[in-house]
Amino acid sequence: MTTLCFLLSAFNLFSQQPARPKLVVGVVVDQMRYDQLYRYQSQFGEDGFKRILREGFSCENTHYNYMPTYTGPGHATIYTGTTPSLNGIIGNTWWDADWRASRYVTEDKNYKTVGAPDGKSGWHSPAVLLSTTITDELRLSNNFRSKVVSVCLKDRGSILPAGHIPNACYWFDDATGNWITSTYYPDSMGLNAWVQNFNKARSIDAYLSKPWVPKMPITESIENWEAFKSNKYGDVTGAFPHDLPGLRKSGSNYGIIRTTPFGNSFTLDLAFEAIDNMQLGKDADPDFLCISFSATDYCGHQFGIHAAEMEDIYVRLDADFERLLNELDKKVGPGNYLLFVTSDHGGGETPSHMKTLRIPAGVYEESKAEAVLEGVLARELGVAADYIHEVANQQIWLNWEAMESLELDPNDVADVIIDFLQQQPGVFDAMTIEQMLMMPSDYPYAPEIRRGINNKRSGDMLYNLEPGWHSDDQLFGTGGAAHGSPYSYDTHVPLLWFGTQVPRGTTHAPVSVTDIAPTLAAMLRIMEPNASTGKVIEALFKR
Repeated sequence: MTTLCFLLSAFNLFSQQPARPKLVVGVVVDQMRYDQLYRYQSQFGEDGFKRILREGFSCENTHYNYMPTYTGPGHATIYTGTTPSLNGIIGNTWWDADWRASRYVTEDKNYKTVGAPDGKSGWHSPAVLLSTTITDELRLSNNFRSKVVSVCLKDRGSILPAGHIPNACYWFDDATGNWITSTYYPDSMGLNAWVQNFNKARSIDAYLSKPWVPKMPITESIENWEAFKSNKYGDVTGAFPHDLPGLRKSGSNYGIIRTTPFGNSFTLDLAFEAIDNMQLGKDADPDFLCISFSATDYCGHQFGIHAAEMEDIYVRLDADFERLLNELDKKVGPGNYLLFVTSDHGGGETPSHMKTLRIPAGVYEESKAEAVLEGVLARELGVAADYIHEVANQQIWLNWEAMESLELDPNDVADVIIDFLQQQPGVFDAMTIEQMLMMPSDYPYAPEIRRGINNKRSGDMLYNLEPGWHSDDQLFGTGGAAHGSPYSYDTHVPLLWFGTQVPRGTTHAPVSVTDIAPTLAAMLRIMEPNASTGKVIEALFKR
């Protein structure tokens, strides 16, 4: 009898597998540094970020393990579980050898705009993404019964998480104020009726019909910050209050919402419509909703991390997270959904502010680097030519055809560039890709730099900036915030888990953002993405 009871107990224990969530919600907060989770806590309510921290699990020591830390690579890494070396997303833009031109990450002229007059805003697809995503693997795991939906103001912030085979993928069109997609996706013959109805309701006009004033008194931001803002990134400039109706032009200029906290709220509104109309989390097969909040990034670039606007946007984002949790509790049910929250990269201090504090910092004018280097090469080699295709992401794409026609040794060209760059203020080092691949592992950030190199897409040369220095393409002047480096201010991001089978607690053990996708795969009991290099976060499975 005792043996029979033991066997029955063992059978019951084996058969009672952990519950899978009915809905996974992945939230990426663009340009959210780790410390911003705690900096404004005195202003947060009890049921947004504080609830997630109180009832969920926080990986406090989560970092990106590569450079460059930009939006496209960040979103790709979260959902593929691997780095640009394998997923192919080496930046937001780069020189494309096949196109013989600079390309934007998700640009694809094979597809057209759906939801607005045809234009470049809809010429996109995920074709550039070389590996599967966790969202792809979920769809593949059960004969496509799981549904995947992705929403973000930025096209790349929606397209890369959605993977190659989503049910729906939407991003924002500045010209019309509409949510749109492309003919790559299932809406190719026209937007889903519920998205059309959402667009027709023009809720965006309500968000932009009143001034932007702080939701609560500003307490955690640096006073007299106006001198350190960029005021070159968008139309929202100056100090509070921001007259949004006055800044708009003849009722258009919908893109202004990107540089306000209302861009996040507007994104969440569409996500709620997706939950309802696509019946997410309503059957036995798990669904996946990808949400990316972009307004934090636009505001960071425009105002800088110590601005009053940044404090207000996080206070309002906290309220949006409270809305999200309440909606999930109501529509899916407590314990039936799994939520994770992270960021695609962090952000650095404003160089002009650092200089007033006598802390080393600066801006490297990468936008002018190609012209400057062409002049240096002409002077040193004795002949003017088109030596360089592009300088971007702290990489340099050389024009091999030009060097061959001039019978120049590429090593001589590289040596001139290296000698010049190594003398420039703010440049830590410069080298060829081949030299980087041969560097010892203890060379500063060698593993991180190598993980950002894709053999077929990356440049021929690279350079790295000193701590506190940023490229001007990210700063749009000397004010605001920037990102892209391998330093902790750009790599250290929050990672929160909440919901189905998530224990309460924290860990300070090292976690890589590449660990998110394989951890989700373990929770869903499916295959990890096909190029995944991350590890399962074991602390989440300890009961």
